[in-house]
Amino acid sequence: MESHLWKVLILSFFLHFIITRFCCGYPNVFLQKDEANRVLLYRQRRANSLMEELKLGDLERECLEEKCSYEEAKEIFSFHENFIQFWRTYAEENECNSTPCQNGATCVDHVKSYVCLCPSGYEGRDCEIEFRNDLGCIYMNGGCEHFCVEVPGSPHHCECAPGYSLDKDNTSCIPQVKFPCGRVENHFRPRIVRGTVCPKGECPWQALLENGGAYLCGGIIIDVQWVLTAAHCVYGIPVSKLKVILGEHIRDTHEGTEVMRGVQQKIIHGGYNTSSADNDIALLRLDGGLTYSPDVIPVCLPRRRFALTELASVRLSTVSGWGKLSQAGPTANVLQRLQVPRVRSQECRSKTRMAITRNMICAGYFGGEQDSCKGDSGGPLVTRYKNTTFLTGIVSWGKGCAQPGYYGIYTRVSNYLDWLEKTMST
Repeated sequence: MESHLWKVLILSFFLHFIITRFCCGYPNVFLQKDEANRVLLYRQRRANSLMEELKLGDLERECLEEKCSYEEAKEIFSFHENFIQFWRTYAEENECNSTPCQNGATCVDHVKSYVCLCPSGYEGRDCEIEFRNDLGCIYMNGGCEHFCVEVPGSPHHCECAPGYSLDKDNTSCIPQVKFPCGRVENHFRPRIVRGTVCPKGECPWQALLENGGAYLCGGIIIDVQWVLTAAHCVYGIPVSKLKVILGEHIRDTHEGTEVMRGVQQKIIHGGYNTSSADNDIALLRLDGGLTYSPDVIPVCLPRRRFALTELASVRLSTVSGWGKLSQAGPTANVLQRLQVPRVRSQECRSKTRMAITRNMICAGYFGGEQDSCKGDSGGPLVTRYKNTTFLTGIVSWGKGCAQPGYYGIYTRVSNYLDWLEKTMST
């Protein structure tokens, strides 16, 4: 009886299965293609752990490796409060968009924060506090790359030489022209008696003066139509015989960079004294403007305070020219240059017993190792300050060449800045 009952149950189950499968239909275990893709794509953005919001790796995979939408990010978190806190940080805009930095400061965005890079004279989180340096321009030139200017009752500020403009930091000077004054493309490596060759293009303000075709003196490019030299070089020489060559390097070789100009006007300083060599300075107006190039660039003229305080504190300056290589030797064929130390006027007078006026600069070696010499006259004595080269002197005179017990004497350019500006503007 019991065996018969089991057979009935098995038969009933089998009939139920057959009727359900073929008569009433069976749910489809496969999804349509579109629906299946939606499920798969959705699963790609889901983590595989129930504790996903506690795992940084899952969060990075979900919303840092690729951008999350609001809804996708919301699916990651079980607790709404945690999601809101995350989303505020995740979706926040650049902190600098609200321009929090003041007084021309530069804003740098950080995560949930920002940093203000303050210009000179300001401090504080937003550069809102004006910082007054009581030392003004005295300390480190006021932080200026070129000129520091003090105005009574106002904070000091920086200014730049012509051809440059002040950068956003209000201290740096940025070139605004292709060939600004006092800048060369190569690194300045000075080291002209026993001097070294000035590599081509590294003394681009050097000019060469000729008298009737013969080498005469050196000169200095200071503007597109003006060359500066020593008064004794051109004193008594007719303008018609003077020629100026720019871009010269090797005198007896044509290198393709040379530019020759005639002299339209010769202007010798009214106070020039042929006996004492005081006020030994002259301007030559060229008969045609110059086109600047890597081999023809003007040197920067300093400002008086800058020259007296900053340039005077630079120990070594550089003199260049084609002058004699020794007291009795020939003039140089290749442009030479030499570094010489500045010497205080009082020390120069006491050691040499020479008549040094306030318009002169002493420079060189008392032991006579190296010096400028005959033929270098009228050439530049330049001083490099940070990245710019400024004119500090003009080769003027001395006792022989590299003679022990004497220094070279140079015209002090800073005493003639007003004269130069007035003369070149007329």
